[in-house]
Amino acid sequence: MMTKRILGLIFLFSALFAAKTIEAQTYRPILQDSVRWIVVWDDISTPFSDDDRWEYFAQGDTLVENILYKKIYHRFLESKYGKQPPFQAVSPYVLFGLMREDTLTHQVFGIRLDTEVHYYSGCPSGMEALMYDFSLNVGDTINHFCTIPEGCGEVNIYSTGQSNVFGIYTRWFEVAGDCSWGRLYEGIGSSYGLWESMFTPVKSFYVWNLRLEYYCPDAVCPFIVGTKELEANDRSLKVYPNPANDKITIEISDTQSPVEMMIYDTKGLCHKSQQFDQSGNGTFQVDISSLPLGIYLLQIQTKSTTYTQKIIKANRATAY
Repeated sequence: MMTKRILGLIFLFSALFAAKTIEAQTYRPILQDSVRWIVVWDDISTPFSDDDRWEYFAQGDTLVENILYKKIYHRFLESKYGKQPPFQAVSPYVLFGLMREDTLTHQVFGIRLDTEVHYYSGCPSGMEALMYDFSLNVGDTINHFCTIPEGCGEVNIYSTGQSNVFGIYTRWFEVAGDCSWGRLYEGIGSSYGLWESMFTPVKSFYVWNLRLEYYCPDAVCPFIVGTKELEANDRSLKVYPNPANDKITIEISDTQSPVEMMIYDTKGLCHKSQQFDQSGNGTFQVDISSLPLGIYLLQIQTKSTTYTQKIIKANRATAY
């Protein structure tokens, strides 16, 4: 009887330990709508520590060669002379790049667009490259990242751990190399930013000239004054209910006809295509009852604009 009780306790503790281990190793996705990264640049030739500052903003999805990507916008923020948040924008949003991630392999890929607004990224323009691999272990080499600058020799994962980063408890990976060191943050990016090269120059002593200054995991971001441009763009397309079961209603502010509507799955397969004549209305209904349950990308094409929005086919509709 005593032996059975001891074995039972051992099994219980083993199960609890395994559950905690699995929980600790749960992957945290990096790409979600409304996430913001604020990066600051220190020109090592000046006495100021915030010579330039910019923001990345994740918002909306799009398809490239039938692959689903998250849109990443960029704009400059006020800087210099130790400016404190909240920061005002000093330029409009520009679509900087596209990102996707494989939540099974924990890899993050990006396509940097040729916007000519940024000069600190080593990721190639116009083609997909590996940005981060959060499945690595101590001793692994990471020279294949486009965020690791060329010419730095062998760059390895020096150590790993977990800690609170910008209010998020997540895994970190210490990077060590000839001219590149710092940390990768699972679900965030790196201590240098998002697209930035992890290059470390020197002043009179070792000082990063690029650093991730703030990170906002959702739409509430107290470090920035307003995001009216993209918010206004979001309001130009409304889809409800979402999730939906049988029908969705689509409203667009662009009343030009005709309107071409396509619904794609996450693999890029088009499940539904339909053309509408708005007649100045801008509102129409789409029957999705034949779609299997899951996540889809709705694409609306007018004469002047392409709108995209993620929709969910569920067992029950959700009130809006």
